[in-house]
Amino acid sequence: MPLQHPLRVAALVDLPRSPASGGHVKCWERIAAAVAAGNWPLDLTIYFSGQGDDEGVGKPVRLRHLPPVFSTARLKFLPYMPDTTDLAPHHPALARELGQYDVIHTTDGFFAFAQTAARISRRHRIPLVTSFHTDTPSYARIFTRKTIETMTQRWPTLGRHLIHTWQLPDRQAASMERKLAAHIRACRYAMVTRPEDHEVAEKILGAERVKPLRLGIDKTMFGPHRADRAGVLCDYRIAPERSVALFVGRVDIGKNIYTLIEAVEQAVAEGAPLHLIVAGVGPAEDDVRRRLGPHVTLAGYVKPEELARLYASIDVLALTSEVEIRSMVGGEALVSGCPVLVSAKSNIAPLYHNTPAMQVVTGGAAAWATALGNFARTPDTRARMRQTALDYSRDHLPSWHDIVAEDLLPVWQRAFAETKRSS
Repeated sequence: MPLQHPLRVAALVDLPRSPASGGHVKCWERIAAAVAAGNWPLDLTIYFSGQGDDEGVGKPVRLRHLPPVFSTARLKFLPYMPDTTDLAPHHPALARELGQYDVIHTTDGFFAFAQTAARISRRHRIPLVTSFHTDTPSYARIFTRKTIETMTQRWPTLGRHLIHTWQLPDRQAASMERKLAAHIRACRYAMVTRPEDHEVAEKILGAERVKPLRLGIDKTMFGPHRADRAGVLCDYRIAPERSVALFVGRVDIGKNIYTLIEAVEQAVAEGAPLHLIVAGVGPAEDDVRRRLGPHVTLAGYVKPEELARLYASIDVLALTSEVEIRSMVGGEALVSGCPVLVSAKSNIAPLYHNTPAMQVVTGGAAAWATALGNFARTPDTRARMRQTALDYSRDHLPSWHDIVAEDLLPVWQRAFAETKRSS
């Protein structure tokens, strides 16, 4: 029997929502806007962790905020925390609401929302779908190491034992990988972007139950029509002869900011006419300011409209992060005609068909210094890559409407129909 009402889907994002939120949260905000603007047989509720008023995006879409049961924000004794999430094994308020939905979509496999969803899915026979947004095992390794190094500064021998002998960072990453595998086993479908995530999910679910999830781009917000080179140079007090690089994201070790700091230092010392704009907030801001001085502008949180102006006006986006699932900022830069320098280890370039608008940089500050320096000195390269970025984005980058219509909705409908047939 066909469904007599729009398909009711709950999407769970176990992160706080704010204007400064990262790509994981922004992705689902833009999916919500696309659903509200479309005309699909769909009723979507997106749950975020944290305080906030519920918000109706449109008739079939709402954003819910549920306070965490045990937030990582309570762990104030830890010196370094990448973001806040809910460590509780169960979220009672969420559990009371999930039974009303036809499909539940999780966006991680580790925290309170995902664990609660798996339990409710089994109890009520509601199909569970998951998607990969953050490489949590890799971040666990990075931040566990950083925490150990910070807390054992006075006892370096102990720190070396914890990291190298007892391998605590690797053990923590392995624990997160086991949790993810267990969660995938509870799901009917997994949606992935990277080949390595496809491989992980396929081993558990089989190839037929692993589907692509692309990244959409708002081409009204981002594009070459936002260009304002003279205004950016004036507003950010940058000399016109400087080549301008942009970093976008959380200013911390997880985004490999210290490699970028050292690279800019080296490039400037070698005579490159380079200036860096840092769009984002994070614990490394003071280090950036102290080490780069007049060669950097720390812009803090940047609104989307201003970020669009920056992409379309500066010379290159520096994606130094080595841990990425899809990189929203990379796509936004390309559609704006902004060339991108991207870390080889992140495997972002293959997701964009290795377009020549992205130049891959091998790891380490020296390689990044060379890439940034060469880019600053070769305006012809910048112009060629800018045109390539515009050509590529016109032919290859989908809208958020496309993501809902072609990626998400068919999987949700199929998961529901299969569950109904097997009941």
